[in-house]
Amino acid sequence: MILPLHWRAPESTFLAPGIYFCSARDLVLLGLELQPLVIWASQNERMEISVVVPTFNRRKIVLRTVGALLAQNLPCADYEIIVVVDGSTDGTSEALRSVQSDCRIRVIEQQNRGPSAARNTGFRAAAANLVLFLDDDMLADPGLVKGHIAAHAGPGRYIAFGALYLSPDCPFTLAAECFNREIGAFYLERNRNPQLDWHIEDCVFSNASLSRALLEEIGGFDEAFRKREDLELGIRLFHSGAQPRYIHSAVARQYSEKTSADLISDAEAFAEADVRLARKHPEVAVKGQLHWLAREPRWKLYLLRAAAAVPAFVDLCLAPVCACSEVGLRIPAFRNLGVRVLQLRRRIHWYRKALELGWQRPE
Repeated sequence: MILPLHWRAPESTFLAPGIYFCSARDLVLLGLELQPLVIWASQNERMEISVVVPTFNRRKIVLRTVGALLAQNLPCADYEIIVVVDGSTDGTSEALRSVQSDCRIRVIEQQNRGPSAARNTGFRAAAANLVLFLDDDMLADPGLVKGHIAAHAGPGRYIAFGALYLSPDCPFTLAAECFNREIGAFYLERNRNPQLDWHIEDCVFSNASLSRALLEEIGGFDEAFRKREDLELGIRLFHSGAQPRYIHSAVARQYSEKTSADLISDAEAFAEADVRLARKHPEVAVKGQLHWLAREPRWKLYLLRAAAAVPAFVDLCLAPVCACSEVGLRIPAFRNLGVRVLQLRRRIHWYRKALELGWQRPE
C-alpha cells in the first residue's frame, strides 16, 4: 500500500506544529511501504527540496543542525527536513519533539544500521523531487538550501556539492587543525580555482544534492559501507553519466569535538572500507585510497609495514609528541610538528588494518 496524498501520521505521532514522528517499523505495521511520504498536499505542489539528515547519538549537535536549517533564507513551504534517527539512545527523538517551527520537520526512527541505510530511508521518504543530504554535525549557512536548489535549475543529471569548513566554535585541537589542512584547504582551493575538475574521489555527501529519481535509478547508497559510502555512490553516479557541480555559496560548517585518538580510530575504519571498495570496484583507481601504495617506493613500504607490525610501540613513541603539540598548539612550530606526526600515526594504523584484511599491493 502506498501512502495516499492526504495521509497524515496517526494522532499519537504528533510532535509539534509541523512535526510528525514515526519509525520505519511503524510504517510496516501499518501496512505502508516506505515510499515518498506525501504530506500536506497543498504545500507539496511548490516544495522544492527535501533535506535528509541522518543522525546517531548526537542529540545536541543535531538540534543545532536543524536550527540552522530552520533559519534558511527561503520560505518554509519550499523545503522539508527529514531527520532519520539511526538507533540513537541519547534522547534525540524526544528532543526533536520539542522543536517549534512552521517549517515541515519529519523524524523517522530505525534500528542502528549505519549512515548509508539512514540516508536511504530518508531519501525514500522524501516528498520533493530534489534531495539534499546534510550530515548531522553540519551547520548550514542561511543560503545553503537555496544554493542547492539553484544548482539544479534546468535539465540535466547533476550532483551538486557544497563547501565544507570547520565551525569557528570548535575546540582548537590537532584533529581540528587536520580538518582545516585537509578538507578545509580542499574547498578553499576550489574557491580560488573554480575551473578545477571534480573527481570521483572528491565525492562527499555531507553537503550534496541530487534528484530522487537519479538515486532510485542507481539504487541509493550501498548499505554494506559504513565509511566511504559517499565515494562508492560517487563511482556509480559518475559511471551513470551524472555531472558534478560545485556550489561555493552553499556552505556548511562542521562542528567537531573529535580528538587525535578518534582520528586514529577512524583511520582503521576507513581502511576497512577502502579494502571493501577496492574489491567491489577493482577497475577504479581512486586517488588517495589503496592505489597510492602502488606508487610508493618499496623501501617506504618496508618501513611502513615494519611500523604497522608494532602499532602500540609506534604510538608509545609518537603519542607524547602529539600530546606536547596539543599543549603548544598556538605555536606554529608545535602545531606543524603535531599535525605531521598525527598524520603519520593515522597512516600507520590505516595500513595495519589494510594488511590485516588481506590487502596486497598490486603489481
